Amino acid sequence: MFRIASVVRATLALAAALVAQVNGAFAADAYLINNARIFDGVDIVTERGAVRVDNGLITAVSKTPLASKPGETVIDAAGRFLMPGMIDAHVHVSSNLPFDLLSIANESLIGASAAPNAKAMLMRGFTTVRDTGGTDWGVATAIDRGIIEGPRIIFAGRVLTQTGGHGDNRGQGAPSDLHQRFQFGSVVADGTPEVLQGAREELRRGSHFLKIMAGGGVASPRDPLHSIQYTPEEMAAAVTTAKNWGTYVAAHAYTPGAIKRALNAGVMTIEHGNLIDREAAELAASKGAWVNPNLVTYWAMDQSPDLPAYLKEKNKVTLDAMTKALDILKAAGTNIGFGTDLIAQFQAHQSYEFVLRSEAFSGLEILRQATSGNAGIIALSGPLNPYGELGAIAPGLRADLLLIDGDPTADIKIMATPDEVIDLIMKDGRIVKGPVER
Repeated sequence: MFRIASVVRATLALAAALVAQVNGAFAADAYLINNARIFDGVDIVTERGAVRVDNGLITAVSKTPLASKPGETVIDAAGRFLMPGMIDAHVHVSSNLPFDLLSIANESLIGASAAPNAKAMLMRGFTTVRDTGGTDWGVATAIDRGIIEGPRIIFAGRVLTQTGGHGDNRGQGAPSDLHQRFQFGSVVADGTPEVLQGAREELRRGSHFLKIMAGGGVASPRDPLHSIQYTPEEMAAAVTTAKNWGTYVAAHAYTPGAIKRALNAGVMTIEHGNLIDREAAELAASKGAWVNPNLVTYWAMDQSPDLPAYLKEKNKVTLDAMTKALDILKAAGTNIGFGTDLIAQFQAHQSYEFVLRSEAFSGLEILRQATSGNAGIIALSGPLNPYGELGAIAPGLRADLLLIDGDPTADIKIMATPDEVIDLIMKDGRIVKGPVER
């Protein structure tokens, strides 16, 4: 009996030591970054300024260098480019398995594969990501608690889809019984009562916002790309549920018909929008909604020789339409987000989004999209956003900071090689990479 008690006490002591070690490893310190060219999320505010960080927050921003305080670690930026940690507003952290495994994987395998993917995103400079389907409370909490390393995750949980819609992952021969209704990453919900139930269930499970499939998709074999999915009443049911909870609905949609139906139902973000027309773009602008294009996912799939013919065909339609869509969105004055939407073996191409966007936007415009712009999308979650203000450098905000060797406002394409140009990554006042001396 005494021996058992001794073993228990020793086990508890070891556990306490491990917890203390983990907490210490993730503790935030006091830093002073001097002599930095500061991009605050909107504009270049100074060429040789300073940012002070303490207890995970930015406590001071100066247009000139500052004298250090006792206990501060001083980092000499030496004129390098200091900017907010970036936000990717459309990712799938847990869709990190090759297609052949993804179709047969269980949740434990999927969850395990999310860990290296999350860390890789963080090391590319994305300190916050918005997961638009698949990742839930478990992975997000593991990151928040320091169990695994990665960006903080704002997540939609499982997306809502109609039978046969873009999120219905069942094979054509699968039985249409109730047990198939909940699948990894999606919920098949038909009619207002089921949409209400599905929306409420995802919010109960901790989702920060809801996502619905409003139209056909590239990666789904059964639904035509130009199909409109969900009725106005079904969409309105999801929107009302989200509003009652204090949050909003995002919608996967490519075509003008699907986009306009979603916007008129009260949806606040359109994911993709490749086939958008001027009328739909102006409608989004008038409602203060966001369109979140994702270029790199179509580029990456187009490069792959291994995709099925049906997917290649639909992907080419969306890829070819993207440049025109960006021009339409800019002309209409629509709020434009920055997202990548990569899945499976294509996740490593995340930073190539900067190169593709440079065909339509300036470097400064792209940096705004990936910082303060996307922070506007995150803020739509209202009280369900537990992370405070992001995407900017200002006193009182979270200390998510990147130090770049080079000038991305002059050449945004350097951001496609994060290992080479990102010398410092700080998240919540904790250094996760660098600082590299130059």
